[in-house]
Amino acid sequence: MNRPRAEALIAVLFLGGVPVTIKGVSADPWVIGIVRLSAAVFLTCLLLPGVRQVFRCRRRDWGVLALIGFSFGLHWVTYFWGIKLASASVACIGMATFGVQVSILGMLFLGQKPTVRQIIALIISLGGTLLVLDEYTLGSDMTTGFLLALLSGSLYALLPIWHQKFAEVPVNIRTLGQYLFALPLFLVFLPRARWELTPGDWLGLAYLSIFGTFIAHTLWIRATTVLPAVTSGLIYYLYVPLAVFFSWLFLNEDIGWSRIIGATLIVGASIFGARSGRPRPGRDPVAVSD
Repeated sequence: MNRPRAEALIAVLFLGGVPVTIKGVSADPWVIGIVRLSAAVFLTCLLLPGVRQVFRCRRRDWGVLALIGFSFGLHWVTYFWGIKLASASVACIGMATFGVQVSILGMLFLGQKPTVRQIIALIISLGGTLLVLDEYTLGSDMTTGFLLALLSGSLYALLPIWHQKFAEVPVNIRTLGQYLFALPLFLVFLPRARWELTPGDWLGLAYLSIFGTFIAHTLWIRATTVLPAVTSGLIYYLYVPLAVFFSWLFLNEDIGWSRIIGATLIVGASIFGARSGRPRPGRDPVAVSD
């Protein structure tokens, strides 16, 4: 195994614990976002080379960073609330639809025509989504959380589009901008944040900030800059079974057969659709997850 693949696998391993930790801590989404993003901005400025060049960015580049950061912030808001309302595993399954959605967004924003594989993948993914939703009553917290996770998947699918479209901005500066411009979206709700946290909650937030954000994202960016998009995409989908397994192990979530089959269809459809892509060397989109 070469170094980029190892880095990608380590990143996915850390990311697999993120939805379980978010569900397990009593902190609300606003606290989680403020702590994670503040820590990520601080560590990025402290440890990543070249980020001080952000002050030399052109006005257009600042607009690009704001667009990336705002998309990322909305992705986190919807994903965090999806996890809190539903469950770690259900929200993770909803997020997994991003693989198909990125194909659709590529057609809309990059002029990429959908292939037959991608159309078939979309149909299969929709079938998997209906299987997951079939377990729950319309209007319930579980269904609302799953739908928020689907929306989060759409926002997450925008990120590789923006990173590919604006690849002329250095990767470390885009990483900083992604955190920096997402932070105000959470700070707006600072008065509503509840800071009555236990030592266990702070331990969970430390994991989310250091391992689930800064380390995992840095390794993922490094890996996806080198690996072909198909390879990194296949590695990413280990995130789903990991999150489902951790949910069962640490949160005692009941994983029904319809949820398992639905998740398998969604992940399988995304992998099937991704294999139709033809990545270009040096232009793989960088997708930064939760």
